[in-house]
Amino acid sequence: MALPIPPEPRDIKDRIVKRRSVCTGPGCDSFSVWFGNEVARYLWEHWSRELARIGINWQKFLSILSNHTQELIDWAIRNTLAWSDLIRILANDLSPGTEVTTTGRKGGILDYLG
Repeated sequence: MALPIPPEPRDIKDRIVKRRSVCTGPGCDSFSVWFGNEVARYLWEHWSRELARIGINWQKFLSILSNHTQELIDWAIRNTLAWSDLIRILANDLSPGTEVTTTGRKGGILDYLG
């Protein structure tokens, strides 16, 4: 399954950068990219039909995405990862047969949901 590459959401990226600029303390990068689930909601709008066909619902999608918090930070805040590369990495993890885990990197939305 090849997920289409949606247009880069510059408005969301700008809001993430703005949030990060006023946040101090540990966890600000993660907080900034996850606040309001903006990136997740944007991608879900573009991919939900394809993902539903392979059994990935919103909760599972968030779980998979949470394993890529560092990549989201690298794209939105650090500018060290291109949008197309971020999408390629995410699409690879969302492919059928990929083992989905909720453990892995720290700093994802699941850390906030506790």
